Amino acid sequence: MGWACGSELFGSVIEVLKKEIPEEEARVRVYKKLIAAFEDSDWDTQDECRGDDPAYDKALKVLHPDWYEDEEA
Repeated sequence: MGWACGSELFGSVIEVLKKEIPEEEARVRVYKKLIAAFEDSDWDTQDECRGDDPAYDKALKVLHPDWYEDEEA
């Protein structure tokens, strides 16, 4: 069973990180760690945060490249 409220919580994290960490690549590194931690707690609605920050999208693509296979075709 998933953890649907995780997207709401992670959305709040995204807003804070965009304000506090202006460097996109630094946010990518942080997002990769946070996404993994949320997923370890059964978060499965990561796609709901796509588009909120390009750095988040990059991190998600690095962690789950198979989710983007159709987009690259």
